[in-house]
Amino acid sequence: MNLTDTGRIVLQHVDLFSGLPADDLREFHRYLETRRVPKGTILFNEGDDGDSLYVVRHGAVQIIKRRDEGDLLLAQRGPGEIIGEMAIVDSAPRFATAVCQVDSELFVLSRGQFHEVIQRRPEIASRILRVLAARVRETDNADLQQLERKNRDLEAARDRLEHLLCELESSNRNLEAALSYRDRALAVAPYPVIVTDSQNQVRLINPAAMALFGPAGDGDLWSWVKPADATVPDSTDAALQRNVTWKGEVEVTGQSGRALICKLVAAPITDTGEGTTARLWMFEDLTEMRLLEQQTLRREHLATKGEMAAEIAHELNNFLAVLSGNAELLTMTIGGSVPEKVQKRLHNMCETIERIKVFTDNLLHSRHPAGQKSTINLNAFLDNQIAFLRPQKRIKKIPIHTEWGEGLPELNCDASAIQQVFYNLILNAADALAGATGSTIGVWVKTQNLPGGGKVRLTVADSGPGIPDNLLPMLFKERVSTKPTGHGFGLLTIARIIADHGGSINVRNRAEGGAEFEVLLPVTSATS
Repeated sequence: MNLTDTGRIVLQHVDLFSGLPADDLREFHRYLETRRVPKGTILFNEGDDGDSLYVVRHGAVQIIKRRDEGDLLLAQRGPGEIIGEMAIVDSAPRFATAVCQVDSELFVLSRGQFHEVIQRRPEIASRILRVLAARVRETDNADLQQLERKNRDLEAARDRLEHLLCELESSNRNLEAALSYRDRALAVAPYPVIVTDSQNQVRLINPAAMALFGPAGDGDLWSWVKPADATVPDSTDAALQRNVTWKGEVEVTGQSGRALICKLVAAPITDTGEGTTARLWMFEDLTEMRLLEQQTLRREHLATKGEMAAEIAHELNNFLAVLSGNAELLTMTIGGSVPEKVQKRLHNMCETIERIKVFTDNLLHSRHPAGQKSTINLNAFLDNQIAFLRPQKRIKKIPIHTEWGEGLPELNCDASAIQQVFYNLILNAADALAGATGSTIGVWVKTQNLPGGGKVRLTVADSGPGIPDNLLPMLFKERVSTKPTGHGFGLLTIARIIADHGGSINVRNRAEGGAEFEVLLPVTSATS
């Protein structure tokens, strides 16, 4: 097989020349230049004028697009494939670069040689042009179909975009309405409301918070709302990090450095809708209420003392009336028949009785000075208080059982305040037993020196109906009362007095019935 036959066979497998008669192929082959090119040879560069057609006989040629970020491989041509066929029709610049990937052998047909072929054999040119036209039409049809697909994709994308835009506009309207509603709700909220992020940086405040605390400053909650108790920030953080709501009463600093007593509720916001967490802080200013409570408690304390004094004075006056009457009868009976010395003593006795009557009228003032610390023997102190209380109408029919602990150290305290605590506990127990009958009713008072000698325990228990379970957790935190006319201030006052002494108070319902209050007091008071 000669070279011409080999070339003809190669050309028969080229799309452009397939179907041509063997004579036409041999005639055409006469105009082809056989060129051997080494690996890496650039056949033409992008932008060069097109003047030749290439047919790969052996080897491989890459068609690449030069780019700043790196060459882009468009195609790879192997044996029997054509490169640059449009160059035989016009001299338009090459749209890409052709590089031999390996050592290759190519047929090259210049545009001039092609013109010579078609002059000598017009029928060959006609066939080749028909093939070229068919390939162009095929390419155009493919491009058109691809363009139609892209247009359909663009239309679908446009429809989706329009749909998304409609949804976005609807969402924006809903968001604006929600924000407007939120702002209106916060604006009219009577209580201060603050929203912070998880790091306690202020993000939102309502007018009530601004009015109470003033401008937010640098944005940190605790730099703005300054708590008197330094443990409050850590305590609230610990609860909120566990997604638990924190509730409590705190003393903070308001505008112009004014001390405020506020009820605080801090709640976690686990999802803000933006993939983050936040915190909601709600305050209630209790300052005025606490002042009123203190005034009420002072009045109640005075009223309690007055009631007790009246009861005691009444009982004493009963005895004094007997003594006074008998003294007067004795004076009248013996008349002037007794020595002057005896008459003088009878006169002194009557005057003394009158002075005792004056003393009973002033029992209201027989107490320890309030606010002053003194050292007391708790057992003896409580025993005296019970003796003082027993004549009261509310208590005198109720058995009071005492169990005084041995070896109790002396207690440094505000005796008047401890007296108030004890009176409240005893009178509450008496109220719980009002109307009760039977051999089991009673009040039990017990003291105990706890191991270590640092604290003493005082318990006051009764055999009444006990305290509803739902009220137990709130007794010393909120105003709670089981009495029809109660106001709930008494237990709050007790808790504050004991806390001021560095102690604690707890309550439970006894298994045998009734309630038991336990007070723990340090031997040395927490406050001097």
